[in-house]
Amino acid sequence: MMLLKELLHDARWRILLAVLSSALSAASSIGLIGYINRSLEQGLDDVGQALLLFGALLVVLFISGVVSQWLLVQIGHRLVYQLRLRLVGKVLGTALERIERLGSPRIYNALTKDVTTVATAFKQLPISLYNGLLLLAGLAYMAWLSLPFFVLTLGVIALGVALDVLLGRKVKRLMQQVRQQDDRLTEQFEATINGRCELGLSRERRQLLYHQRLEPIASASLQASVRADTLWAINLNWTTLLVFVLIGTLFFLGQGMGLLSQQVVVGYVLAIMFLRTPISMILDAIPAVIRGHVALQAIDALALGETVQFKTPTQASEPFRELRLSNVEYRYPGQGDEFAFQLGPIDLSICRGELIFVVGGNGSGKSTLAKLLTGLYQPSSGVVSLNGVTLEASTSEWHREHFAAIFADFYLFADVLGEAGDHEGLEARVDYYLERLGLAHKVQFAAGRLSTTALSQGQRKRLALLLLMMEGREVLLLDEWAADQDPLFRHVFYHELLPELKAAGKTVIAITHDDRYFDVADRIYRLDYGQLVDYDRASENPFQLAR
Repeated sequence: MMLLKELLHDARWRILLAVLSSALSAASSIGLIGYINRSLEQGLDDVGQALLLFGALLVVLFISGVVSQWLLVQIGHRLVYQLRLRLVGKVLGTALERIERLGSPRIYNALTKDVTTVATAFKQLPISLYNGLLLLAGLAYMAWLSLPFFVLTLGVIALGVALDVLLGRKVKRLMQQVRQQDDRLTEQFEATINGRCELGLSRERRQLLYHQRLEPIASASLQASVRADTLWAINLNWTTLLVFVLIGTLFFLGQGMGLLSQQVVVGYVLAIMFLRTPISMILDAIPAVIRGHVALQAIDALALGETVQFKTPTQASEPFRELRLSNVEYRYPGQGDEFAFQLGPIDLSICRGELIFVVGGNGSGKSTLAKLLTGLYQPSSGVVSLNGVTLEASTSEWHREHFAAIFADFYLFADVLGEAGDHEGLEARVDYYLERLGLAHKVQFAAGRLSTTALSQGQRKRLALLLLMMEGREVLLLDEWAADQDPLFRHVFYHELLPELKAAGKTVIAITHDDRYFDVADRIYRLDYGQLVDYDRASENPFQLAR
């Protein structure tokens, strides 16, 4: 709950002012009830003065109520606004390894469903705070009317609160179950969307996903939700019953046994009937607050990093000279008897202007090596250095600033960034490469954005390459870029674009299997079961190639 504490601390003065305004509004409401009760008992001596006092109380009630609600609404919406920004900032500031271990369903649910749930809870808090203060003011008035009967009232309240706490715990456990099912449901939704081709080809797989994966999870979520809402409905009706039991007892003691004066009876009835609404509103808000608490627990359980800081790296900007890996290893943690993949140890040096090809089969560690080179992963052991500066937490931002990459699972943004934020001449350059990449008839560039990214995978990769070249980074990493291109654009890529990038002083690391273009590269390496070897030496060993 640390994130919530931070946000509440920032709003502490607004909260204090809102509480004071709400207290004034609650006191005005109870003052009106007390004044009406006294007037019924004693009559009115001066109608003009009575109307003036009544009108003054109404004005105070209206102004303080509006001010308190406005402040509380401001606080609630501002907290939601800050929560959304802080959460996205924490995701952006969290190491890629942690993000990958958490998985996209949990993070997506936190950014969407959990934040929405917390927002709903925050919207209920202003109402609950105002009605809570109104309830306290009403109880104080009832204690002033009759202390003995107030003690009886507290006993009835204690009985209602006891059941409320008991049912509230059960409701919270059920809501936690629903929240856990949400992550599993999101996984099935992702499978439905991302696996649409495979599902379209296999009736058995469609049945498996629908009947054995999606339906049981949705059913469990339904049952837990119905049970939670049913328990809370019991609690609401129990509270209503207690209110009327209290009123009945009041009439019995007052009218039947003559233990209470008419003023006390009338005052109590007015107060109880008036307080029914705030009590009901508080109880109605509790399930939303519980859901919000569960959602905040789910957000905290992500254990995200610190909020991202958009600061220029402390190291001075300098041209790329050399990237070096010295005895570098990266190990994925295994679970139980599961095999834990290890990349390395690797020794590698890449200098400015070189064109390096890396080949290797599936699972050989190519993507892991790419993330190590670009600074997205920290090595388990060994040293990654750029221009002699060791890659570590304090230098990782500076390290990554030298790279641009197109990974196998790349995301294509519509915004085009110029080199070092410079947009002068950007439109002409983008238009030139759109034409050269065969996309001018499908994509236009205006106001810093591409008109569309809804293209085939090969065309999307061409757009990604365009974005990469516009940024002007010095080291470019391309993971199987040409795999989705037709023969024409493969030729353009290997025999025109890569030589141009090399001539411009760019360093290119390309993961590829296009052996017919290997003559373009300065050096070629092969990854085999996490080991990086020179491709020429590997080709001399038939057994090693067969693996």
